[in-house]
Amino acid sequence: MKVRDGMVTELVTASPWETAAEVARKMRDYKVGSVLIANEGKLLGLITDREMAIKCVAEGWNSQTTRIEEIMTRNPYTINPDFEMAEAARLFGQRKVRRFPVVEDGQKLLGILSVADVAPDLKMYFDGIFHELVEWRHEAKGQHAGWESSCH
Repeated sequence: MKVRDGMVTELVTASPWETAAEVARKMRDYKVGSVLIANEGKLLGLITDREMAIKCVAEGWNSQTTRIEEIMTRNPYTINPDFEMAEAARLFGQRKVRRFPVVEDGQKLLGILSVADVAPDLKMYFDGIFHELVEWRHEAKGQHAGWESSCH
């Protein structure tokens, strides 16, 4: 399965010049924890509710006047829509992030992929190979036991 088959395409976006308060209201209204910052269909950054709390609220900045471009993550890790979901899962672990904006042709924003979007695909994969893994484990234990007895 490809990233394009599992990504979310109904995006919540904001312009870089919107205020933190405006973006926070979008998060509340759309019930999301992150908003993609874009201009003319091109990804510029990403902001999460956690980043807003740490970078704006905790620092005492005025959310009514602080522009989101002042606190957003610029150049977030992204993923290509043609990547395999298994590769996406590996990248989530490698990059230690919970979401990837999906872009192509530079920064053209197509969607977003979260860890939760990858989970069903991985479950099907592991369900499919579970019995093989169990058998392999038992065989490996048996071979290891035989090897240990031949060394004595």
